[in-house]
Amino acid sequence: MESPFRTVCSSRQESSPHLSGKCAPACKVQRSSVHSKGAALDPVIARITRGQPYRHVIGFEANELGRAAKDTLHNTDLRTGEYPLIEWGWDRAAANAYTESVIGTTIDRSACTFCPFTFSNRSSRTAALERFRAEPHVGASALLMERIAIALNPAQGIVAGKRLIDLVHEHGQLGSVLDALDADLDQREHALYEVRRILRPRKTDPTKLGNAARSVRIRGRGSRGAMDDLLRRLADEGVRKGLIEAETGEDGILRVYQHRRGPVFPTVERFFVVAPALAHEKEHERFDQWWADARRGAVQSAVAA
Repeated sequence: MESPFRTVCSSRQESSPHLSGKCAPACKVQRSSVHSKGAALDPVIARITRGQPYRHVIGFEANELGRAAKDTLHNTDLRTGEYPLIEWGWDRAAANAYTESVIGTTIDRSACTFCPFTFSNRSSRTAALERFRAEPHVGASALLMERIAIALNPAQGIVAGKRLIDLVHEHGQLGSVLDALDADLDQREHALYEVRRILRPRKTDPTKLGNAARSVRIRGRGSRGAMDDLLRRLADEGVRKGLIEAETGEDGILRVYQHRRGPVFPTVERFFVVAPALAHEKEHERFDQWWADARRGAVQSAVAA
């Protein structure tokens, strides 16, 4: 078996969750795997292999036969998955014992600092927060990703049913992590984002949400303070004219709403918010037409109600 000759510890792919302005909560298992693993790895593998057949070695351990079986479904004429730990009969304990015998210490279960599954049970959550305490910049990086996602969608959060920022506050001994986050935010370029969202009804039950489409546009760039001031001026002027509503959510983030989502589908929302300028603009080419159609549908629903 050939040995790897180079390990890449970081790259631009690190920022991929920030680019979409979304984070993957633990309750969305398959979707998060597609976005944070497949979408990041596939283009890198394609560049490295250049259309040649390759073996994709994955460290599933002996108790993860089901995961390996699912992975084989992704084999192609070019790609062949290999699972050496399973072939050797090594479970996690055996792998840890070997690692410790070689380097003198064990390795954490996940190298990903914002993996939603890390926070899905008490023991792994405790270990992750302790790592944040030892390495505040690691925790700050995870909180940065979550903050961008929450700014663009208040319903977001890394932890299923809860936000990572809340866990950090509740811990009581992670002030250094919050300080690191503030320092990071202060030195980053920020943007004034316009977010439009269309929420469509489910075909089988029009009273329930079926799917959503989102447009993200950048309407200004500058320092954190400059963008906050711009949003406040927009809020003050719009509220005075009765055109918009300004609201600071329980997350402490100011959003300026021009359209609020209604209780009946289809419905729309449009708001402006300030966040680190890491999320890219994104909009389907037909979004404006969908928006116009949804606006008309929302008005008709409101009149009928």
